[in-house]
Amino acid sequence: MNIFSRIKNRITLFNYRRNYYFSKILPCEVPATPLHYLPDGFSVRSVADTGLKIVDNFCTREEADYLIKKAREQLRKSQVIIDGKPVDDRGRTSSHSVAFHRHHQDSHVLPIIARGAMLAGVPGDHAEQIYVSRYGDGEFYHGHYDFSDSFQTDHRLCTMLIYLNDLDENEGGATYFKDLNIAVQPKMGRAIIWTNMNPDGSKHLETLHAALPPRGAETEKWVIQLWFRPYQMHPIREQLKPLQSVPGTPLKGGEEMLPGTWAISDKTT
Repeated sequence: MNIFSRIKNRITLFNYRRNYYFSKILPCEVPATPLHYLPDGFSVRSVADTGLKIVDNFCTREEADYLIKKAREQLRKSQVIIDGKPVDDRGRTSSHSVAFHRHHQDSHVLPIIARGAMLAGVPGDHAEQIYVSRYGDGEFYHGHYDFSDSFQTDHRLCTMLIYLNDLDENEGGATYFKDLNIAVQPKMGRAIIWTNMNPDGSKHLETLHAALPPRGAETEKWVIQLWFRPYQMHPIREQLKPLQSVPGTPLKGGEEMLPGTWAISDKTT
């Protein structure tokens, strides 16, 4: 092997290992993995070829109850964006509350953001300001898109709409996608996820959707919305603890196990 080949091999080897060497000099910060914060039963399913994803157990009962309680204390009338400004509109009659934004960062919302960011494939600080919305008897949001050409709603890669309580079919409150011929009934912890914008900037015009009204004097529908963009929106001050900070513990036997798994001490040999 001649001298030039050896130099080339040395350069190639360095390129493979340079980040390793640099990390010894300048310790790198790795974002916390959301795996430790996934609820039991978390599952992602496609709805035929509609492009919609249904995620069950996106949030826990405790998280949902906390969000509803906090939001109920500071509800205000929902508005729509017209010409870049929020205005009242007869087509949207719900109320909402801010759950997370630049100057109000509730640590209880961080696990929900982490799960959403994992599915969107972007960092958690790419999430927009996050709202919890309430629909009472007869309240609705007429057919709309989650994107427009204004800053407030442009560049939304995807929407994650998470239900915080159950409603049966007799109580209404479904999310209706007219052009996809599908309605989704609220179920606590269930999320609907869809793509609003492609990497080339083209929009998904088939995602027109409406919030149908709940029925019943005491009936309420509660949801939390996540929208992610391809750039940072709100720097997150407090990060989740990484998975490595919570060591696992061995089974002792007698625990409730998933099908196809067992504690060795439960097996007789």
